[in-house]
Amino acid sequence: MVLSSAIVNCMHYEDTEEYMYSIYAKRINGKFQPDSEALVLKLTVEEMEMKSIEVVEEKCPGFDYFLEIFVLKDFYEDLLKLEEFKSDTKKVERIIYYAEFDA
Repeated sequence: MVLSSAIVNCMHYEDTEEYMYSIYAKRINGKFQPDSEALVLKLTVEEMEMKSIEVVEEKCPGFDYFLEIFVLKDFYEDLLKLEEFKSDTKKVERIIYYAEFDA
């Protein structure tokens, strides 16, 4: 999966009391890109309490933490209300910027 697909399809994932979803992605030239390889990991509560580097070493070597799905969904829903972010491309670019610089 590529990062843009993981972002656009974020509403398909539902956290429960037993597990939560997080996105991990590979950087291209040091940055997350829409076409970065990405994984949506279903993590137990115990795994969510681990440091992200430990999750990476155990479950997805070569990837970096991107965002938890619940954070992404909140941000995504806010973008849906704004005229300037009607296209998926604009939403993806803004969410990547958020993950890199504001999260």
